[in-house]
This record gives sequence, structure tokens and C-alpha cells, in this order.
Amino acid sequence: MLALLVPSRTEVTEYRSYLREVMALVGEINATLSDGEWEPIRVLLGNNYDRAVAAFTLYDVLLVNPLADGMNLVAKEGAALNRQDGVVILSEEAGVAEGFGDAALLVSPYDVYGTREALRQALDMPEAERHDRATKLKAQVRQNDIHHWFRLQLEDAEHQWNAGR
Repeated sequence: MLALLVPSRTEVTEYRSYLREVMALVGEINATLSDGEWEPIRVLLGNNYDRAVAAFTLYDVLLVNPLADGMNLVAKEGAALNRQDGVVILSEEAGVAEGFGDAALLVSPYDVYGTREALRQALDMPEAERHDRATKLKAQVRQNDIHHWFRLQLEDAEHQWNAGR
């Protein structure tokens, strides 16, 4: 498992504590399961655009798991760039979850068992289903570009304006 972590809000104590907990758990897992040459989880910290783009093209499974609405661009960029018919596992709390519909595997960000099962499902998924889901995700990203989003914003503003008259 390759985990690309871009720490944010490092001035917030809770965020720093969370990163320490994640790194400690990764260390524990690697210490328990590695064989000296292989480690189950490789963590790369930092904001590296080229590395992220490369990872997006090659993933088999992309887990995007915000606790609250966020990381929508990560999910969209991953789906658009992937060349492996990768499966997206997405937090049901992410704003893009509704738009991705059944093309992504949705999980509660608080459900460790459900996330484990979604990972298992994604890794065991037949190639035809992986291809179908990836094709749907790419189409959804293409159809819902920035121009579409902007038109929706204008329509909503017009609706609000007319409702207030």
C-alpha cells in the first residue's frame, strides 16, 4: 500500500496528533508484517505534484476518505488520470460521493470494518466490473467540469434571487 500523505493545518494540535497516530500505526503494522525486504505500507509525506500525478495513473484502488466534505478534487483527478481501471473507494461524506453514484464504492469514514471490506471487494473485483466503474467515473468527471459547476452556481443564484422577490 502506498500512502501519499499531504499534511495540512499542521498548526492545529489535533491534526498534528492525528498524523502522529497514523504514523505510529503504520510503524506497528510494518514492524509486525514486514519481512525485512518488503513492507506492507509505504508512506510518503509532503506535497509532490509529479508523484501524485504518477500515482493517480497507476493505482489499482484509490481510497479517498475525508471525515467531512473535502478531497473532491483528489477523487476526480484520480478517476480522470487512472490508466489501470482503478477502483475508487470514497467516503460517503465527500461532496462528490453523490455525483459518483454507484461507480465508486462508498464507505463511512468511521467504519473500519466496512472500509476493509470495500478494499477487499475492490482488490477482488472482476476486470469487467473494474472497467465499467472506471469508465463511468471518467464520464462523470468530464460531464461535470468547472463550466458545468459554474452554470449550476448561476442557476442557483438566479433561483435564490427570484425566490426573494
